[in-house]
Amino acid sequence: MSTGQPWTIDRIGHALPHPELRATFMREVSFTDVREIGAVLDRWVAFVEAFEAERPRLEHLRELVHEHGRPPAAYTAGLIDVTPDELHSAADRNDRGAA
Repeated sequence: MSTGQPWTIDRIGHALPHPELRATFMREVSFTDVREIGAVLDRWVAFVEAFEAERPRLEHLRELVHEHGRPPAAYTAGLIDVTPDELHSAADRNDRGAA
């Protein structure tokens, strides 16, 4: 996303990958003392830049999961080994309580 254009509040907001992050960002910017806003904006710009730097790796991982049904062992080393069916079952149980 870093195309040499200056960062603006709008551009930072649009670069955030999830609506919850955008809402958190806007709330934080809106309620921060103006004397501290520079530090807040610098932190969010660093977050966006780090996320964008990792995007190619994340997209590659997404392709591998789509192709094989699960992440490669290198990504899951040390994690509990669960099957895709177990993940779907757990997701279904978690959705039942949502209104």
